[in-house]
Amino acid sequence: MDFRILVHSRNAQMFLLLQHVLAIESFSVSLSASMEDAANELHEESVRAIIIDHSACEARLGDVATLKAMRGEIAIALLCNQSYDSPDMPFDETGADLVLARPFDPAQLINFLRRLRLEALIANGGAVASADVLRFADLEMNSATFKVRRNGRDVPLTALQFRLLRYLLQNPEAVRSREQLIAAAWPEDSEVEPRTVDIHMGHIRRALRKLGPDLIRTVRTRGYALGIYDCLEK
Repeated sequence: MDFRILVHSRNAQMFLLLQHVLAIESFSVSLSASMEDAANELHEESVRAIIIDHSACEARLGDVATLKAMRGEIAIALLCNQSYDSPDMPFDETGADLVLARPFDPAQLINFLRRLRLEALIANGGAVASADVLRFADLEMNSATFKVRRNGRDVPLTALQFRLLRYLLQNPEAVRSREQLIAAAWPEDSEVEPRTVDIHMGHIRRALRKLGPDLIRTVRTRGYALGIYDCLEK
């Protein structure tokens, strides 16, 4: 699935920095020389987000709102010199999905784009299964090689955690109870406390969250399932 990001900036160093940082996350990045070019690019379905360096281009806040009106599902991140709550710049009226004031934290931008890509992946197919490979969004498990990868990067899991995650991946939409997870991942007749399942699921969740938004949903009193969620486990 194509997921292209436009960067509109007159600051070459800023563009190169963003291009480098986002390339590490396997994002495709293009430079938009003007707001008119950005508007024309919106006709390309591969364009999913626009990063506007408001401090180094001619963009007005009204232009940002116009882009949003042209294609409501496009995500817009605005980089600016002033804080979000500045009375001189009513950023909340632009329709921007993310506003970052300088010096901005690249991790916030990356996490925002990761979530967008994950949502797009699930909307375009969700889970895919084959004989040896299970996939859900940007997560891939290969049972033949005993590897788990997310967004192209290895996820270190123990053999037990691998079995737990595999059971969830086999039917991502199903809520798996702790008893079912115990039966799927532990040897028969093992005496395992439900809390032990919670501990291992917590380890899996943290390993996956290092590479993107939370994929594991905790259903109170029932068990676990896969999906895009903020971390619910306290």
